[in-house]
Amino acid sequence: MEKVLCLMTEKDGVVAVDAWSCPQVSKEHEDEKSRKKPEPNIALKKPAKQSTTYSWAGESSPASLAVDGNNGTDFVVDKCSCTKGGDTNPWWLVDLQAVYHIDYVRIFNRGMDKWGADVANRLRDVTVTVGMTESDVSTPCGVFAGPGTLSQVVDIYCPNTLPMGRFVKISKTTDFLTLCEVEVFGYPDQ
Repeated sequence: MEKVLCLMTEKDGVVAVDAWSCPQVSKEHEDEKSRKKPEPNIALKKPAKQSTTYSWAGESSPASLAVDGNNGTDFVVDKCSCTKGGDTNPWWLVDLQAVYHIDYVRIFNRGMDKWGADVANRLRDVTVTVGMTESDVSTPCGVFAGPGTLSQVVDIYCPNTLPMGRFVKISKTTDFLTLCEVEVFGYPDQ
């Protein structure tokens, strides 16, 4: 009898199965198994910017906090990026500094902070796009309708055609875009 081992990871109560190492994954992930295995987080420590930056009590929440490698979700303790209230078309963008085929984007949503604030439901109607230039990041990757839940990890998979680009943008049409960490997975254009 042949046994198949699947690579599974668990973080904060969320178990993820690596679709590339596990042939028994559900049918909905079948297309993921046929793809090349992407490189590790290609957005880590890369330059990022956002439409506006939230500030309060001398602290600010710049775009760079979403690619700092800290995937903790306490807004106060772990520091997350956040746009200002009133910014009705907020966006966040990372420059990967090279062209990649983008496989998927992982978003770590805000959790309960040390003051007890729960605004996780603000993560909704999120669109991920990819582009070759900063001024044209319009190739669709995917969407997350939401609403988000506390400390939710959201994987947004691009279509099988894998959009190619140097820039990845996350946007929405309601105020406050808070991203505790963003990871981008893909492979270089060769």
